[in-house]
Amino acid sequence: MTAESLPVPQESELYARIAAMVPDMDAERARAVLTAHDVRLTSPLPARRELRVRRLYCEGTKEGTEGNDGPFTIDIPLGSGPWVIASRNNSAGKSSLLWALSFALRGEGLKDFRRAETEGWFSYVRADVEVAGVAASIRLTFDKPARPRAELLTADTIDQLLALDGREEDGPGVRRAASAGPDGVGELIDRFMLDRLGLRPVSVWKAKAGVPKDADGNRDSAEQVHRWSSFSYAITLNSGHDTNLLGPTHWGQLPARLLQIFLDVPYASELTRLTAEEKKEGQEGRHFQRRAKEDALARTAQTEPLREALNQAKERLTTLEADQPDLTGLLADADAAAQQVARHQATHQQAEEQLAIAHKARLKDARNSRRSRQSKAARLLLGALDPEACPRCDREIDDTRRAQEDSEHRCAVCAHQLPELEAAALQRLVDRENASRTAEDQAREAVQAAGSVLEASRAAHDQAQHRLSVARSGDWYATLETARREVYQIEGAFAVATGTHAELPAAVGDFVSAENTAATGQVEDPDMLVLAAATKVLKQVVAEHSRTLFKELNEEIVRIARKLGVTNLTSVSLDLSGRVNAKKSGAPRKFEDFSPTERLRMRIAAVVGMITIGRKHGIMSHPGLLLIDAPTAEELVPGDARLVLETFYETATTVPGMQIVITSIEEALWEIFPSDRIVTGPEDRQLF
Repeated sequence: MTAESLPVPQESELYARIAAMVPDMDAERARAVLTAHDVRLTSPLPARRELRVRRLYCEGTKEGTEGNDGPFTIDIPLGSGPWVIASRNNSAGKSSLLWALSFALRGEGLKDFRRAETEGWFSYVRADVEVAGVAASIRLTFDKPARPRAELLTADTIDQLLALDGREEDGPGVRRAASAGPDGVGELIDRFMLDRLGLRPVSVWKAKAGVPKDADGNRDSAEQVHRWSSFSYAITLNSGHDTNLLGPTHWGQLPARLLQIFLDVPYASELTRLTAEEKKEGQEGRHFQRRAKEDALARTAQTEPLREALNQAKERLTTLEADQPDLTGLLADADAAAQQVARHQATHQQAEEQLAIAHKARLKDARNSRRSRQSKAARLLLGALDPEACPRCDREIDDTRRAQEDSEHRCAVCAHQLPELEAAALQRLVDRENASRTAEDQAREAVQAAGSVLEASRAAHDQAQHRLSVARSGDWYATLETARREVYQIEGAFAVATGTHAELPAAVGDFVSAENTAATGQVEDPDMLVLAAATKVLKQVVAEHSRTLFKELNEEIVRIARKLGVTNLTSVSLDLSGRVNAKKSGAPRKFEDFSPTERLRMRIAAVVGMITIGRKHGIMSHPGLLLIDAPTAEELVPGDARLVLETFYETATTVPGMQIVITSIEEALWEIFPSDRIVTGPEDRQLF
């Protein structure tokens, strides 16, 4: 099955597979869990990563040379295809120019290109590039060696940037996009390249040195995040002395992951993110369980001392309770006294109410008696009067009214009935008044008697309460309460230590339950189940496509490596761990056992093979740029140097969208490369 015929599952299919592996999970919930962990399984689209260098401009001052000190300026036009920075002698500045270019492209200079004596010569570096169709000019100003500040210019077209002279920054269509100080140059270039080339950081996990494995064989690891500086090893290749096929480290299978990304293996980037999340969550979960287990062991170690302390506290409490004074009688006396006060208070209140009633009755009777006496006196006075007219309106009183007063006992003035005031009736009112006065005096005496009884009962109640308070406020009672609190506290601590928390408050019980669950590890986190299922599903997809593409790449590596002079190479079988698994003359050969020159050429073959396969499938997953310093420097076999240079020239010429920049002092290069593809100095010697 070829890469074209191998189907790429769509995101809906992947979410369905993941959900089917987790109990009580559906595709939408699985999607939500992964999204919360910043993992999005979007259907992959063909990558188009292009990085082309169009111009390298440098300024500086040479110092410490033998008769060649002074300022220099070098302006190199570049483009697609093969290029060689050449000289007929060593120490002409070839590697230094490659170092300056790598600094602009990476935000830091590649150490394999660095020459310590020339690093301080550079004061200004300019690289005009096209990154995924965007024209940019990276300007580095070195106030201190290897510590530049940066300006990033953009324009509508690359020609607008190429039209600028030297350090010139203003021109038609040219814009300042960003700038950074010495501490931010790497971050600026990193952000620009990752964003334009559509690359996501890759996380790998490396075991911490000196950390022992746990009972399950797991060792704590630290996350290493690889960004553009690591990706750029596919452009500025590792040196021949490096034993990694690709990238700065072999930890976390980084070489294989870089191969997968630059071969555009579907969901390779998502798998790296997912694997990092699963490892992170898993390690945090193991840390939590380990802490819970340690806490449980600590609580177990505390059990016996707590049990002994609890027994001693209970014994002290029992002894104190046995010496407890008789509070029962004192409590009963205080209760009886209180009840007596309540009864006497009710009696006193009733007597006061009776006194108020008697007082009111006496006042009423006195008022009636007084009015009767006043009416009799008035009648005796007014009866002697014989008015001729009404004293108010002066109307004359006629004989008829006078006759009615005599015969019917009606007043001739107001025509009302005249009362018969008899001595017997008046006496009755006086007697009634005397009786009510006597009743009031008796009620007052009853109130005074009830008040005396109430005061006496209150005094008795106060005495009973005082005796009870004295008993309770003694040293024994305070000691008893302290002993009880101590028992309660130790019982609580013992319950937490042993997990027997049924009688504890709910919040404490929940805490103990959570700790016990974490210690036993019996409850599985649904998020972890989804992450594990997603990792398994994506690993299968990535592995299937990787094996198919690796099979094609293996054939390309063998073909290209042989052309580059790796003799007797029989086969290569890249695996998912990034191992080469090569054979020479039919015998297995580890990659680190190849010579430095062979390792470099195998590495070149792998990257060129990736580019070739990508173009074959109509994708541009690799940026298409290679910077190689002295690929023939350690060539021992006569004629191989020419073969290597011819292969570089042919590859960069025939593979669409490829740019190769190498350095060389080989005589054959002057015959292989056209003069407009050779960057050199006066008389083919010093470049600057």
